[in-house]
Amino acid sequence: MNNVVSIKYLDSYDISKVENAVRQMFANLDFFNKIRPKMKVMLKIALPYSADPDSAEISHPAIVCGIVNVLSEMGIKCVLADSPYGKISINRMESIYLDSGMLEVANMTKCELNRNLKATQIDLENGLKTKCLTLLDAINDVDAIINLSKIKVDERLGLLSSTANLFGLLPGHEKDLVLNRLCSVSDYNDFLCDIVMALKDKLLYNIVDGVVALEDNKTQHMLSALIAGENTFSVDAVVAKIANKNINDTICFNANRRGMFNIDKPFEIVGDKLEDFVDSDFKLNNVNLNSKIHKSKFKQKQYFLHNQERIDIPKNLCKGCSICSKNCPAGAIMMKYDKNGELYASVDYSKCIFCNKCYEMCPYKVVKKVTPYHYRKIKSQMNDKQKKTNKK
Repeated sequence: MNNVVSIKYLDSYDISKVENAVRQMFANLDFFNKIRPKMKVMLKIALPYSADPDSAEISHPAIVCGIVNVLSEMGIKCVLADSPYGKISINRMESIYLDSGMLEVANMTKCELNRNLKATQIDLENGLKTKCLTLLDAINDVDAIINLSKIKVDERLGLLSSTANLFGLLPGHEKDLVLNRLCSVSDYNDFLCDIVMALKDKLLYNIVDGVVALEDNKTQHMLSALIAGENTFSVDAVVAKIANKNINDTICFNANRRGMFNIDKPFEIVGDKLEDFVDSDFKLNNVNLNSKIHKSKFKQKQYFLHNQERIDIPKNLCKGCSICSKNCPAGAIMMKYDKNGELYASVDYSKCIFCNKCYEMCPYKVVKKVTPYHYRKIKSQMNDKQKKTNKK
């Protein structure tokens, strides 16, 4: 995956200007030679919740429309997809598509809106924060994914752009459950790296709408930039430079540590000059890689125990053989002594990556999988709604 990033000046959300900018960027990136007619491509838009298109919090309809028009000229079929936070249903998705302007985009361009609410699981042998990733099943219905993100500053997670947008491929109800067990921004970035790893055969290009960005305190800030590249980490590095953020305090550091990115040669710029877009007035918060995501560890644990599927090793059944502890790839299981001096295994849920190795290797079969009622209920509701949708 190369590190070439194209930047194009774009001062408004005029669709004709967007189309011209996208064509030039695609030409700079040799995009037209890497895609074939009749492909079905998912445009992973940013719709974390229902919001006004001009709020700079979600994908702007003009950007989406312009990209779809250019792709359609090449004979490519597009489907728009994202999974908002919380419980997802067909009715809620239809409402968000309407409020965000995506329904209008679909009517204008004849592209498809994703209505597949099923989830698919991807095994990740080399995953750092998870060994089994749950994503929208819609990724299996397309040949490739183009990741279309915004530039935003989040209170807990800091500067977000290209890679962070891929978090939206998790089903809505899964997002808070995942965030709940990630203790720091660095943990979150490693989880994003796991997603990139899972999508390596599908993720084709990344496009960032930086025409109007959202800085700290949800203030709109015009950067007049459209950014695109094949490597999502290179695109993030460019966004960091524009926002005057140290690359070592971003996901690029995690990706470099895992051999997925070269931080010494982060990007090669084509198109307009990077220095013309660097904005020293862009307001960032003080979030860094060591920043804690959760303010209350007690609340974190309680929410986790009530809502998250997890591994449980009953203290009274554990034989203290320590096989689970020795073979835990995340170092999440520690051996402790009870008041009687008996050895038992204790799980640190903040480190657990749900690889199920302890469950599989326990010679006494005392390790259990626990699925709380609330979690089962959400899963059941999703399956019921999907069955009704399929019947229609």
